[in-house]
Amino acid sequence: MADKNSILSGFLIDGKYRFGRYVFFVVIGVVIISNIVFVAYTDCATQLGNRIYLLCLSSCICYAIAMLVNYHYLIPSFLLKGRYALYSTLIFTTAYLLPTLSIVQEYFVRNAWGLPHRISSYTSPLILVDNLSSCMLLLICFWGVSAIMLFRQWKNQEEQLSLMEYEYLQSEINKLKGQATPSFLSKTLRKASAFILTDARKANEVLMELGKMLRYQLYDCNRNDVLLTSEMAHLNNFLHIEHLNKDGFRYEIQTSGNLGNLFIPPLLFISLIQDMTETSTFLKINVVYENSSLSFRCECNGENSLSDDKTTSFKRRLDLQFPGRYELVSGAGIAELKINL
Repeated sequence: MADKNSILSGFLIDGKYRFGRYVFFVVIGVVIISNIVFVAYTDCATQLGNRIYLLCLSSCICYAIAMLVNYHYLIPSFLLKGRYALYSTLIFTTAYLLPTLSIVQEYFVRNAWGLPHRISSYTSPLILVDNLSSCMLLLICFWGVSAIMLFRQWKNQEEQLSLMEYEYLQSEINKLKGQATPSFLSKTLRKASAFILTDARKANEVLMELGKMLRYQLYDCNRNDVLLTSEMAHLNNFLHIEHLNKDGFRYEIQTSGNLGNLFIPPLLFISLIQDMTETSTFLKINVVYENSSLSFRCECNGENSLSDDKTTSFKRRLDLQFPGRYELVSGAGIAELKINL
């Protein structure tokens, strides 16, 4: 059903089907108008001969002009701008005048070609009442085109809103990404400067690892998802820099499960470990993937935990990217995140 609806909506609003739509509506219009003409001249179709097709053509041209005025002027100027009462009045007037003009045309055609009149009195008020039935049919046609235009406008607005919502969520996620803190960068650069005087090789190592981190944040993190292995390599770079910056700092990373083909949002885990490395001398990270569930557990030998601000912003990001599919537990010296992928 969804596929059929998408095909139908595509035919009605997609630009590549414009010619097909025109042909479809022209054929429907010609059939309806020709039927009206043939019914009006049923009693003298033999006398008219091929001239009845000229009457059909003239009527089709008249009705086509009305439809084009509705499509190109009345709908954009009134309907799509919310002026519904005025549009309804104009479209009803147009739909009522068209069959009235047809009767006027019939009067002059029958007089000019000496044909008997099927209407006893063209000035009878009953003719105006009879025109209401033809008017209703035309109103259905006019409103059918109007409904398509309204549907197209609604669809375009829905797509624009979806795009705006997506861009807003992306900007929110980008703001909540766990970038390396300014204090960490400042500390690393100061340490590298100090190493230049005492150990140039170590200073070069610090700057190389920092360069890897920044390249990852500047380029790889522009994508919506990255390989989990790339994210783990980024964490390893971060912890290795901490190891070079802080005497006695050690860390251990253990993984379990097939992590090679997993994709996750970038910079997801670094928020969990930055606060915990400040006063700790040992950090242990355990990453397990099992039964479509990814578990990230971080333990340290200090009492540090995620700050309230970090917890709030991190949960906000998780709510945007994994709504209802995650569990976050944090406390003194421990942080654990479980995500259902």
